[in-house]
Amino acid sequence: MSRINMTIRRQAGSVLRLAMLLGIMQTNTAMAQQAGTLEMDRSMQTLVTGSPHRTLASSRDTRTKTDRWFPQDIDRVIPPVAPESACPLTDVLAQAGKRIQELVGNVDRFTATEVVEHQSVNRSGQLRRPEIRKFNYLISIAQTPNGNLNVEEYRNGGSNQDQFPDHVATVGTPSLVLIFHPQYAKNFQMTCEGLGQWHEQPAWQVRFEERTDRHNPISDLVLGGRAFGLRLRGRAWIVADSYQIARLESDLADQIPKIRLRLQHEDIEYRSVQFEEGEGEIWLPSSTELYMDFLGHRFYRRHSFADFQLFSVKVQQTFVDPKQ
Repeated sequence: MSRINMTIRRQAGSVLRLAMLLGIMQTNTAMAQQAGTLEMDRSMQTLVTGSPHRTLASSRDTRTKTDRWFPQDIDRVIPPVAPESACPLTDVLAQAGKRIQELVGNVDRFTATEVVEHQSVNRSGQLRRPEIRKFNYLISIAQTPNGNLNVEEYRNGGSNQDQFPDHVATVGTPSLVLIFHPQYAKNFQMTCEGLGQWHEQPAWQVRFEERTDRHNPISDLVLGGRAFGLRLRGRAWIVADSYQIARLESDLADQIPKIRLRLQHEDIEYRSVQFEEGEGEIWLPSSTELYMDFLGHRFYRRHSFADFQLFSVKVQQTFVDPKQ
């Protein structure tokens, strides 16, 4: 029987780190995974496919029937963008970074109702019956004097990993958005693919990949006391008129055959949550989906968030879901 515990950790002087602790047949494993108004041109009515000539880090170029339970690699299927849409990458990243700084500066912590759905995958690639848990969720965000971010999560008032289905605890995945904070963005190579769409809204598509010249990877996996550095690559959708980060999708930049780490695919969505008084808004995680395949263990996990309540440095605010 496998046991996986995932929690956030951060090391002094390093980037934000999300840690996954894996225990398989009494072998301790630890995995850390670290975060202007624009007019809509008529060209948005005709979208073209982005550049196809990318070198894929994944070896899964040919999908079999048993591999269809997880999405395509982010570089295998590139979403369409508007033709001849000039992308001001420097400005897009600067404005997106400001949105993240505003979040960190204004929010001390927030609570939500979290629903976790877990499904293991059999050898035929079929999802087994889901296990569902519901939590009172709290996340705190604090910036340390040296500029790093400290993020902690609690469920039902604690951090007991045994609360999760199948003893598989996934913690901290929504925090990936913090990689656009200026403190961490410098550790990524980012390119703009053009002006795409997110829920029928114009959104800049930005591809990101952790730089190989950085000594502190955003992710590492420790197996039997040995650390395996991981690199993430992915795509962000940044709303064009507000520069809010609406969606992140990521894959591994490199597989690790020695530990059979073949897949870590994430898809995270954020949404605008209105103040109860109708003044102002904040973007918080709506859902996060994780697909994992390592050491023969395969599973799908979804986190959904609702009923937000914000605790700022100065005041407590209650959020309500936007009207459908």
